[in-house]
Amino acid sequence: MARFVLKDPFYKKAKDEGFRARSAYKLKDIDAKFHLVKKGHVVLDLGCSPGSFLQVLSDMVGEAGVVVGIDILPTPALPRKNVKTVTADIRDVDIVKLFGDLGLESADTVTCDIAPNLSGIREVDDARIEELFHSVLDIVAGALKPGGNFIIKSFSTTVQKKVAALLQQKFSKVSQYKPAASRAVSSEIFFICTGKK
Repeated sequence: MARFVLKDPFYKKAKDEGFRARSAYKLKDIDAKFHLVKKGHVVLDLGCSPGSFLQVLSDMVGEAGVVVGIDILPTPALPRKNVKTVTADIRDVDIVKLFGDLGLESADTVTCDIAPNLSGIREVDDARIEELFHSVLDIVAGALKPGGNFIIKSFSTTVQKKVAALLQQKFSKVSQYKPAASRAVSSEIFFICTGKK
């Protein structure tokens, strides 16, 4: 059985460079390949705690941009003027109202690194992954502007084809990508979706 190597090179690099988690390098890798986030953009990050995506996105959008993070867990404060965080369950969030309260109209990009609580029982886990995916898509429908981009983590499961098919209906182009910082033993992949229809 494969074993997690918890303190791998990306874990150490994150510690050394001041990132809150190794996942920062997944987003950096995706950006280097796909270039979806620009200066001045509004980005919504779902499942943002502990904040490593927020750290990376804050630098990407610059002072003229805004990053909004939502997580059911509190996110430790980040000393960044362009980052706003909300502690909430995404299934309960009125995203249009939230954006209005923040003085925003819509997001240029939505990122999502959420993982459901997995049990190891395939049928249960597939159902959880699918339920979470639909909750995230509801947020994307309300928050992401036409032509906008969407990055979501998924897992190699029986629902992956269904997820891909649904994304292809909603976006002009859908790619699958496994960043170098993803653990080799992990089945996670990211869907990179561009051009919201």
